[in-house]
Amino acid sequence: MQYKEFDDETYTSLRKSLLKEKGSSSQKTFVSSLQDKKFFLEYIKNEIRITEGEETPCLNEKLTESEFKESPKIIEQDLFALLKEIPPANACRVAFWAMVTLQHIKAGMIETSFLAANGSSQGSGLERINQALEQGNKTEIDSIVRTAIRRMSGLPEARGNRSVYVNCSFARAWWRGYLSEEVCRHTSAQYNNVYKTLSSSQDYWEKLIMLVVSRNSVLGDSKVRVALIWALSDLVNKWECGHLFIGKNLEKITRRIGIRSAWQELGVFSIEELKQFIEQEIITNI
Repeated sequence: MQYKEFDDETYTSLRKSLLKEKGSSSQKTFVSSLQDKKFFLEYIKNEIRITEGEETPCLNEKLTESEFKESPKIIEQDLFALLKEIPPANACRVAFWAMVTLQHIKAGMIETSFLAANGSSQGSGLERINQALEQGNKTEIDSIVRTAIRRMSGLPEARGNRSVYVNCSFARAWWRGYLSEEVCRHTSAQYNNVYKTLSSSQDYWEKLIMLVVSRNSVLGDSKVRVALIWALSDLVNKWECGHLFIGKNLEKITRRIGIRSAWQELGVFSIEELKQFIEQEIITNI
């Protein structure tokens, strides 16, 4: 099934134009549109073409700002269930997730100002928008533009391909669900433990997903990826293993797996054999 998306050409052009100059009139217009749903929808209509296709389904309950910004497990799982049949090739596209977010705005499930939400010390997204516009703070206006696009779809111009997986609220939820199901489909791992592993921290998730999607990474091999996440999930509730869920130690683990793969083809082993190797020769020495 083909779903509606933002047209790549017009959306890329808009993002690039918005990043040209801090505090520009185009940035102020975009930030102002975030104050009101009607204005934002009109802004998108004027700036972006939408491709042909079916509309993506939406969550059926309104989210609070905090639930959208850092969604709890139940909401992330509901979002994945709605879009479970989406191919990974769609799920890695900013144009797809921009449309998913827009659909939730249209349906009234999230407010446009939620896209600007940052740290709690800065108040709500709407307070942040109003303050930046009132003060004419160019740096803050630019920051709001970047935050909003990251939350809506990911911002590849600033953070490369990692942004869609890490910064976009709905995309992050989908990929956690997708990887959790992948691991459990091929192993006897406990779903809750796998999910907890993938969501242990934002930094840990970012490092893990970048290793997963990188073509040159050892974790690009699905069997190695599944075995590692399975092994980690078995240890996620043990306090003495807490150090394994720190980003820098995840990097150590994957480097060691990579060194081994340089002289031994890991793909010939079963997932169970790979898990045993990771537990006995890799994780124990971290």
